[in-house]
Amino acid sequence: MEQQLRLAPHSVLMLDYDGTLAPFHVNRFEATPYPGVEERLVTLSTIPQVRLVLVSGRSARELRDLLRPGIRGEIWGSHGRERLRSDGTYELFALSPMQQAALEQMGLEMSALGFSDALEVKPTSLAIHWRGFEPAMQARIRSVVQSIFVNINEPGGLHLLPFDGGVELRSTDRAKGTAVAEILSRGPDDAPVAYLGDDLTDEDAFVALGNQGYSILVRGEVRASSARFWLRPPEELLGFLDGWIVNSQIAHAAATTGASR
Repeated sequence: MEQQLRLAPHSVLMLDYDGTLAPFHVNRFEATPYPGVEERLVTLSTIPQVRLVLVSGRSARELRDLLRPGIRGEIWGSHGRERLRSDGTYELFALSPMQQAALEQMGLEMSALGFSDALEVKPTSLAIHWRGFEPAMQARIRSVVQSIFVNINEPGGLHLLPFDGGVELRSTDRAKGTAVAEILSRGPDDAPVAYLGDDLTDEDAFVALGNQGYSILVRGEVRASSARFWLRPPEELLGFLDGWIVNSQIAHAAATTGASR
């Protein structure tokens, strides 16, 4: 990887946020990056050779507001249904009216049963969190969610999909893998590429990347995954980011020197 980065005019670094750059927190608004991560993201976003992309299940604007202002990168939010460019332009891949109605029904019924605190309403999905609840309450939330979903007359192709600490009602026609495929389609084909993620929702991104780059599982303990490599946070994660920085800076210095001759 080091040699590729040093010789490449461009590289693409794609990063999940929760569980990858930041440890999970019961209050998602308090999920801050591991110490040292933000400083490295600031540096990466200033290197012309690096295309820095955050790919998250969070809404794009919510994630942007969690990041230090000096971090200038592209954000694909809501599992690939939102794109927020570094210049602030925004694109939403909207749901159908039927799908939107199904989301609203789930949210209203969950709230009516007293589970509003477990809900995360996103532009195109509804996440139901049970991290931090007692096991009996977690089981209760699961049961209620399944019951409501079964009774939705027209889910419109929405599915209940698990993530670490909950389940999400969303469409599968776009996912993190969709975002990765579209990012890669903008080339160049020979650019060094990496995707770092931790959750089940990152698996389709690992698959989409395939052998074209470095798919990296970031977790304290390894699990079965389509990722080709495994890093433990935060030390090994920071070491990886440092390597991307150093070798990209070498590439930038070489390009600058060559252009000045």
